[in-house]
Amino acid sequence: MVSPEINSLLDVGSNDEVSMIGIHGIGGIGKTTLDLAVYNLIADSFEGLCFLENVRENSDKHGLQHLQKILLSETLGEKKIKLTNVKQGISVIKHRLQQKKVLLILDDVDKIEQLEALVGGFDWLGSGSRVIITTRDKHLLESHGVNITYELQVLN
Repeated sequence: MVSPEINSLLDVGSNDEVSMIGIHGIGGIGKTTLDLAVYNLIADSFEGLCFLENVRENSDKHGLQHLQKILLSETLGEKKIKLTNVKQGISVIKHRLQQKKVLLILDDVDKIEQLEALVGGFDWLGSGSRVIITTRDKHLLESHGVNITYELQVLN
């Protein structure tokens, strides 16, 4: 069950602004589970969807360019996305998603570079888009200008 706080933060029906929502808390308390619940609850309201799991691990193993390709492939429904470098990936993401209402979930982000490469600003996405970022580091959200944050507490 999604809490009323999270539900109101997402308010997909009446808000045409792009929103970045940060969920932070210690490891293992259910941030990814919450992401999945929210994704399943509101996915039908968007033209494009991408759930990037384990951004920290996948960024270290495969690089940011790989994550950019997955993001574009999933949101656009295209299999063969070709990018030569991260800078080109940024340009393509901005150009292709600017007019599209998308839901992006970036799970387990641990570096500002990941956010800058995947969703650098509010103007990258179309009206009504939502970006949900989970991290253990609240300061990472603040330094990226995430406008809404929610601290997930350990359940007793």
